[in-house]
Amino acid sequence: MSQMRLKAYRFIADAVSPFVSGDDVFHQLTQQASLDWEAVASIAGGHSITQALYPALLEKKLIDSVPDDFLSYIKYLHELNCKRNKMMRKQLINAVLVINKLNIKPLLMKGSAQLFLDTFSNEGDRLLTDLDILVPSSEIKHVCDELIENGYEIYGEKEHFVYSHHHYPPLIKQGECAMVELHRDLMFYKQQHVFPTEYAWTKAVDITLPNMAKAKVLIPTYRVFHSFLHSCVVDKLSQIGQIEIRQLHELARAQFMYSSDIDWEEMLGYAHDHGVHRQLYANLYAASKFMSIHDLEEILSRHTMRSIFHYIRVRSKLKYNWFDALDTKLTRYISRF
Repeated sequence: MSQMRLKAYRFIADAVSPFVSGDDVFHQLTQQASLDWEAVASIAGGHSITQALYPALLEKKLIDSVPDDFLSYIKYLHELNCKRNKMMRKQLINAVLVINKLNIKPLLMKGSAQLFLDTFSNEGDRLLTDLDILVPSSEIKHVCDELIENGYEIYGEKEHFVYSHHHYPPLIKQGECAMVELHRDLMFYKQQHVFPTEYAWTKAVDITLPNMAKAKVLIPTYRVFHSFLHSCVVDKLSQIGQIEIRQLHELARAQFMYSSDIDWEEMLGYAHDHGVHRQLYANLYAASKFMSIHDLEEILSRHTMRSIFHYIRVRSKLKYNWFDALDTKLTRYISRF
């Protein structure tokens, strides 16, 4: 079963990668034993990438190569996510307009920014759980009160959220499909030294949303870096030896769309100065292999061993059921050197 999960993982990564052709994926499907489509569905769902499969297979002309029931399943989820993302775009525009009345341009974080950028080829590719908005720390209560005046209410208020957490309690509004999270910082306080909020504001640029709403987003180099931090450092996926296809997909799309605007040397230098360069190299190496981003290979040539080790960990966890039990001790032992 684990061997089938590895094949399923590779199929999903190849299918959504903009650097892998439809002919290559078709060749993979015809040259190997048949895929376990239940494993494909399970992994895609676990990595929050199911909604991106349908447009990817359609673009690569592989619709006729997958079972009808699987095709219907991914098409339905994609269409559902398209509708949800359209609703979230409208909701976010209205929230930003409210914030603009206070003479504040909020910084749209993570998926909120992607709703208005051209990183992805399809509006339903990215699955969002909530709308993350960064505002100046000194203004966060004022912004929260203004949104409450406009129909929002605090969901499950907790005192530690208000006074010490990096974001306020989630805000919900009747008739809207998503929670809004107002952030005073990009990172949880234990990780703030890696990407300080004050520094993030200096790496943001203005954008204009529909209805003349004004906001900011991080420049491509630091959008990629923040996505990596959130997945691999904050959520600790690097530590436990996992690579999230959704995060690799976003990185691949960013490289595909903004390659000339991403300063890898600056990013890697910044990561080294803040002690997360090993995790970043490992993440980029996995992306270069699983997503076939060959442009990254030259960049990674100087720090290959640690990156290869992490890539082997990911493959082994997918391929061998027993590897998890060995992984913690093995990681600690090798990390000494």
